[in-house]
Amino acid sequence: MDLYEDLIEQAEALATKDRRKPKQANLRRAVSSMYYALFHFLVDQTCQIMLGSSNSQTPYRHVLGRAFVHTVMKQACTSFGGGTLKDSVIKGLPRNKSGNYVIPPEIQKIASLFTEIQDWRHLADYDLSEKFIRSDVLTLIEQSKHHMSQFSSSKNSDEKRFFLVCLLAWKEISGR
Repeated sequence: MDLYEDLIEQAEALATKDRRKPKQANLRRAVSSMYYALFHFLVDQTCQIMLGSSNSQTPYRHVLGRAFVHTVMKQACTSFGGGTLKDSVIKGLPRNKSGNYVIPPEIQKIASLFTEIQDWRHLADYDLSEKFIRSDVLTLIEQSKHHMSQFSSSKNSDEKRFFLVCLLAWKEISGR
């Protein structure tokens, strides 16, 4: 089982741990665990696209995985989730008849989810005035699992590979 799958299980267990009145600490940790599940899922997807998915490549994926930066990933996801990329980013890429670079819906959804869940994690970890509701946390977990499954089962298109590589190289790509 991959780390992100363990983190999803942990998020679900924490969100449902207290039968009657859920403790804020458990709901907050559930949100945080779900964010890290999504983070590690995207890192894993990127490393597999770049290095391959065989067992012999695992050490290489683990080393490359250390290079990902949360803020850079959020910047990339904000752009991809918004449905448009700066002209300087897509210069030279194929476009549709209207002249637009089309971002597939499964990419837009997972990118938007990443930015949303990172905001939730910041509230959970740093804003003690924020109160979390179990049903909202469970909805976030289910929504995350759904989008991760959709993304994982989508074909390995050029757009998908480009998005994943941008998670690692966004700072360099968007700054030129």
